[in-house]
Amino acid sequence: MKRTAFVMSLLMCAGFSFAKKSDVPAGPFHLRSTLKQIASIPMTTAEISAYMPEKKVLFVVGGENVLEVVDMADPAKPQKISEVKLPGGASSVTVNGDLVAVSLLNNPEWKMGHVQVMRYNKKLEVLGKHELCYMPDMITFTPDGKNLLVACEGSPDENFVEDPEGGIGVLSIAGVNVSSAADLAKAWKKPQKTVVGFGEQDSLALMAKGVRKTGVKSFVQSLEPEYITVSEDSKTAWVSLQENNALVKFDVESKKLLDVFPLGYVDHSKPGFGLDIKKNKKIEIKNYPLRGLRQPDGISAFTVNGKTFVLTANEGAPVNDYKAWTDVTTPMMLAQNGLLDPSVFTTEMLEEVKNISVSNLERCNVAPDKTENGRCPYMYSFGTRSISIFDGETGHLMWDSGDAFEQTMAQMAPDYFNWNSKKGKVKMDARSEDKGCEPENVTTGIVGDKRYAFVGLERTSGVAVFDITGIESGNAPKLEDFYLDPKDRGPEGILFIPAEKSPNGEPLLVVGYEYSKTLAVYAVK
Repeated sequence: MKRTAFVMSLLMCAGFSFAKKSDVPAGPFHLRSTLKQIASIPMTTAEISAYMPEKKVLFVVGGENVLEVVDMADPAKPQKISEVKLPGGASSVTVNGDLVAVSLLNNPEWKMGHVQVMRYNKKLEVLGKHELCYMPDMITFTPDGKNLLVACEGSPDENFVEDPEGGIGVLSIAGVNVSSAADLAKAWKKPQKTVVGFGEQDSLALMAKGVRKTGVKSFVQSLEPEYITVSEDSKTAWVSLQENNALVKFDVESKKLLDVFPLGYVDHSKPGFGLDIKKNKKIEIKNYPLRGLRQPDGISAFTVNGKTFVLTANEGAPVNDYKAWTDVTTPMMLAQNGLLDPSVFTTEMLEEVKNISVSNLERCNVAPDKTENGRCPYMYSFGTRSISIFDGETGHLMWDSGDAFEQTMAQMAPDYFNWNSKKGKVKMDARSEDKGCEPENVTTGIVGDKRYAFVGLERTSGVAVFDITGIESGNAPKLEDFYLDPKDRGPEGILFIPAEKSPNGEPLLVVGYEYSKTLAVYAVK
């Protein structure tokens, strides 16, 4: 089931009539009432959060040298308890029992980073600061609490002089006899440290499968882990390699790589997979000869009847922040170099697509991709403006949301269609030539008899809810709700708290908004 029809009837036409800037509605906007915001509070930084149900507190980080602690006893009135200084910029936080762990970046970031493990009982007690790997990004405890997994990104400096290898970091107390809180604290003071790299992988075979090589150095150095999700039984983890457009399957116990799945592309020439790529103050969702590279940021695993699936937020990740190298080019450059099929990329089509960024790595080198004239009938763009669900065992694509986000915004809040919430000014269509709404992060949760997928859209600042119940049986996911409040901008971290762990006995969604530096709490119906 590669694509299924949504139950919504969504607009797909140009020529919308927009309000003057002074008349732009302030929101909030929502499709239904699945999500209801019950609180939004200012923070020093607000990106990634982790909840400790035993203490009813939330821990929040956002790249700064600070860990914020929030009292969630009354989720409608969250109160910031304290702000703890950290010995480095905190990129992620995770909780298990009364333990809190943060990943700490060095300065400069390409130097060796650390993981700090703490115990919380009204105050934080540092159990250990462990030097582990280069640029530790996302961090998570396995559900059984025996392992800490770290996405060691290993990004280069701007000139690619320093380009450390990425990998999967593991801090483990598996096999340690723990019968008391004192034993647990002692174990985490000196855990076993391992970093699993990619040096033993067959680089040529992976590239042939579709795993992208970026940068000027080795294939291994180009692999950059971004995000980690773990199976409910703590045995298997999946790691997104965002720039490389791939997903790693990892055995936690043996600390071995099981497989690397290329994540492929979305064909934007097909119905239901259109996009708006023109910044012209109009909504024009069309089909184009483009293949969108998924390149997910956040990912989330969920298990149904013993079968695990992986949900991906297909943000896109062009490598364009470095002086020495980029994988970005323009359609006009590809055309000038004689790489595009002129029967597809006519003068009129090139005028349509001229302002977007496309990849200079992917080539249609073999049939049937090449046309008879030996040129490409399509280009590769970054991100898909969608989410996907993959089979966690095989890497097989189960479903993709297509153009649902853009179609929904066109119907629900056209004045905010593809706006750039990072700047805060409401200018619709501002991000159409870039990556649109930018799906940033995802999580899943069960509410009643339904399984929901929650999606944070970074640039549009929306939060979407899909009903993914029955995906294992081929049932079509349905867009259940879409919430947007322009005062909360840039959703980065998205955390579901199930009813059995919630402070008020009701399922909650906590979202950290990077741009507005606000923390929002939603009741989930």
